[in-house]
Amino acid sequence: MNLIYKFVDKFLMNDFSKIISEIINNNSKNEITVFDVGCFQGNFSRNLQKQIKKKTNYFLFDPNPNLIIKDFQYQKLAFSNDKGIKKFYLNTFFPASGSSLNTIHVKDKLWNFTRKLVTGNFKKQFESFDVRTDTIDNFCEENSVDSIDILKIDTEGSEIQVLEGSKKILNKTNIILIEVLDERKNFDVKYQRVVEILEKNYNFHKVCEKSIWSLGTLSNMKAMDILFKK
Repeated sequence: MNLIYKFVDKFLMNDFSKIISEIINNNSKNEITVFDVGCFQGNFSRNLQKQIKKKTNYFLFDPNPNLIIKDFQYQKLAFSNDKGIKKFYLNTFFPASGSSLNTIHVKDKLWNFTRKLVTGNFKKQFESFDVRTDTIDNFCEENSVDSIDILKIDTEGSEIQVLEGSKKILNKTNIILIEVLDERKNFDVKYQRVVEILEKNYNFHKVCEKSIWSLGTLSNMKAMDILFKK
């Protein structure tokens, strides 16, 4: 499974670390803060760490109870639009994809069949259990985080809820990399909503975007990574 994940991460996933690092290295701040929401094994932060030439404070979050990250501290926490307890759906046959607070992946029978075929884990299913949720605004207030230089949101479909829980800190956030994911029939509406929230409400502008074609292949879903900057 680790070999499959490494292949997918290296050859099929989008890597914006070079663009982001160039922006950060060229600004005047000496110390920066990174929020890696939906960190999984931490590769986004790890790639940044290799390229950013400044003191960097990393905050990694993922509710997956099976994760083990040795080179970063991280919190088993799911961000949403409120603080409480919610149902989390864990993909046990391919943990690198689909684990989320929503059921978009769970309901996509074509995606489930083809990914089980690739991994050979036909007997495994999604598992659901309760996890604690918080808002980014509340977390920042409780942990004295005044601003975020880089905010990455990869929550497999619950990105709108994460943004709704970040209304205060988005005013003091400089770069956002967000994965927009939904069923194909709903994708365009969600895409426009994310763009409008960030551009109209918080004065971000879109730097670039890349489709995640590996997810859209043999599935009823569509996803895109979008990089925003103030």
